Amino acid sequence: MAAAAVGLCVLLLTQSAAAREVQRLYVDLDGDSKVEAITLAASEADVSGRSQISVRIGSAVFSAEHHVLPEARIDMRAIIIDRQRPQRQLALTVQQADGCVHHLLAYTPRRLVRLLPIVGDADCQLPSLAGDGVVEAKVWPGDGIGKKRYRLGADGLSMLREEQSGYLADHGRASQPQ
Repeated sequence: MAAAAVGLCVLLLTQSAAAREVQRLYVDLDGDSKVEAITLAASEADVSGRSQISVRIGSAVFSAEHHVLPEARIDMRAIIIDRQRPQRQLALTVQQADGCVHHLLAYTPRRLVRLLPIVGDADCQLPSLAGDGVVEAKVWPGDGIGKKRYRLGADGLSMLREEQSGYLADHGRASQPQ
């Protein structure tokens, strides 16, 4: 997983956050040897505590609304899902009261595509990225910690769910789903 991260941008929201705080990341996402300027912004939270989080590359925009607590972290990283391809993806991690939400994004000129939304646990660890085209994420299916596996589609703009890989129950002992 550590080898998969190629860039990091952190936005720290505080109670006195301006209407829009912006961070930038510069990386070639589409594999054309030209660096994209990527902007991460968050609106000030409304009365319900919801904030609009947006990622922009030129005219391409991804936007999501989240309940972001004061001093919550928002991380944007360039990641490598498949080392055999020239394209890179973005991982947007939004810390919330009950854990983190990870949005994996792909970029093509003029378009940002959400590959996966993953609800993570309180440690906010990114899903496992080995660089082989597979993303493995921890999930919470009732009594234990499960794993879901996804493979990057041939188009580079979709993720295909693979067969369940089992789950850990009863404090970490491995068992197979029924």
